[in-house]
Amino acid sequence: MINKPIFQTIMDTIPNPIIITDGINLIKCNEEFFNFFSYKSIKQFNQYNKNIANLFVQHDDYFSLALIDKNTSWIDYIFNNDKETIVSILNKDGEPRIFELTINELKTNKNNYVIVFTDITAIQNEKKLLKEMAYNDPLTNIYNRQMFNKILSRERENKKRHGDALSLIMLDIDHFKAVNDTYGHDVGDKVLITLTKLITKNLRTNDVFARWGGEEFMILLPRTDTNVAYDKAQELRQLIEQYSDDVIPGITVSFGITEILNTDQDLSCFKRVDKALYDAKINRNDVVKI
Repeated sequence: MINKPIFQTIMDTIPNPIIITDGINLIKCNEEFFNFFSYKSIKQFNQYNKNIANLFVQHDDYFSLALIDKNTSWIDYIFNNDKETIVSILNKDGEPRIFELTINELKTNKNNYVIVFTDITAIQNEKKLLKEMAYNDPLTNIYNRQMFNKILSRERENKKRHGDALSLIMLDIDHFKAVNDTYGHDVGDKVLITLTKLITKNLRTNDVFARWGGEEFMILLPRTDTNVAYDKAQELRQLIEQYSDDVIPGITVSFGITEILNTDQDLSCFKRVDKALYDAKINRNDVVKI
């Protein structure tokens, strides 16, 4: 049997935080664990923390105690369902770090578990960045067409299930080519960015705003009929018309509106909203619903 000093020395040579716990009490840990939290001993750790799992930050993408019943042992839950899981923990500087936990039961004591913390923060951040690149427009940082279509499919299913209204707005900057030709593409990009920020501030949190392509944008309004969507489009139109600053020239925007129906095929609602926008563009700075 390995004596305690040698066992502790072996643990301390491992660069990952490692602990032995029964799920509640911290029984043993290595130096890297202490360094992460800036504690000097298990006794000091226990003075401020009842359970290591209490330090798992609640996050939609990672495991935390919020995901399980209060009467369920978190360590049994992870061990019996998946011996590897991902958690977020704040370090001694208050910075979130992402760890993959590998949990194994000690053969000598079935109530004790060895947990190895592998820092995968860089990997997770890279995944997040790649996801944002895949679904966000790089200039305006709102959703791109791919993500919009994905959300639209989900909202159409919700509409069929619950019977709520679902409206679609398509908007286009009037005479945008003239802006680029007169002021240059740098100013044109600033127009797109400013427009995006202005509209985003005046939408609800559940509304979906995306760049469709070029100077065209889409807004999806869940649980909203075309009359309410029309009023929102008029509000945005006036807001944009009245906006002015020293960076970009004054612009106007035209809006087309339609309601998405249960009978709509994949492209039929797009054809209607595109037709509504086309009619609005005849007069420019106008709103038309079909």
